[in-house]
Amino acid sequence: MKRSIVVGLLTFLAIGCSSNLPTSSTQSPTPEAIAAKPAPNASMQSRDVFYLSDRFGFRFVSPKGYVITPTSTTQSTKPSPPLEVLEVWQQQDFVNRESLPETPPIISISIYDNSKRLPLTSWKGELSQNDDRPLTVAGQKAIAYTSTGLYESDNVLFSSPDGRYVFRLQGAYLQKNDSIRQVYQDIVKSVTFDAIASTSPNKWRINYSRLKSLLAAGDWRGADVETRAIFQRLQKLQGQGADLLYGSKTLLNRFPCEDFRSIDTLWSQASKGRFGYSAQKRIWQQTASQTKNPKARVEKFGQAVGWYRSQPLPENNPFGVVLAGTKWRLDSELNSTATAPIGQFPWGGISSNLLSDILSEPGCGSCTTDAIYLASDRYYDYVPALFTKLNQCQVR
Repeated sequence: MKRSIVVGLLTFLAIGCSSNLPTSSTQSPTPEAIAAKPAPNASMQSRDVFYLSDRFGFRFVSPKGYVITPTSTTQSTKPSPPLEVLEVWQQQDFVNRESLPETPPIISISIYDNSKRLPLTSWKGELSQNDDRPLTVAGQKAIAYTSTGLYESDNVLFSSPDGRYVFRLQGAYLQKNDSIRQVYQDIVKSVTFDAIASTSPNKWRINYSRLKSLLAAGDWRGADVETRAIFQRLQKLQGQGADLLYGSKTLLNRFPCEDFRSIDTLWSQASKGRFGYSAQKRIWQQTASQTKNPKARVEKFGQAVGWYRSQPLPENNPFGVVLAGTKWRLDSELNSTATAPIGQFPWGGISSNLLSDILSEPGCGSCTTDAIYLASDRYYDYVPALFTKLNQCQVR
């Protein structure tokens, strides 16, 4: 049975790649011998599962094994209490919470109204140290400092792009070498304001600056993950019940054509026509004309762009027998170098990070079936729906 999963696919800072690629009519096959790397255990830098804020238009990487919960707050923080607090905590730390003498250390994200445009230092707590260090977070000037209390804590303060809000990220820890400190740093590095306030009914519009930067650097894999993150933001803007994983046929049709054209233009220009929806559409038109069988059309397209294998995935893959036999490539097998097949990006699959999270979800009786569908059968719904939408949007 298919589940509805409300999860962000995301981000970024993946493996750096070559400079812009020249247009070529020759497809370079992706070798079948490429072993799928253990992406389920990949670092936070390549993790693409996100928390996306509807209210404040930002996102950050959701750490594997952690839970993110909004919480009501009665803090009397000066100069004003927070508008919202997110708590990020590791599940295993709270297994026997009742028997613990103190609440385990957590990471928190507090958001304050700064309509008075007070300096960042005004938002430091009473137990803060005078060890301020300047840095940049999400493109904004920030200060880092430490504080004391029940636990020692790392802190970062920065403003939203419009200066209206101040964000404080705090990571508490017991020992200086605790792993939660690295998780905290990874979250800080991953914060980005991916949505911009708009006067449209949707309230937000997509911020494409990160995608532009990744494409300009020739980081095709990072740009691909960022594109998936953009789709998750678009999904979020559609409201509750919007499900890109299982509802591609209906949800893709509801996404604005403006965003499809923007994504295609950025990819096409940066890759000199090698990647982007226009390149994919040309290949789809060529391969779809070779057969009337709907499934064969999708597979021929997948072969042409490097998504589909000529041999089934062996059992020695990161997911073992669960995904053994599928012919659709995992993201860890994609070629992000100058020999990548034309049209390979943006990729249309589901990341190994998300598949891993689904399969490791406790008490889920349908998760294996879900993962198999997402890693293979989903393409037969998603690919035709994508090109129907591209035709409607007049992407050429």
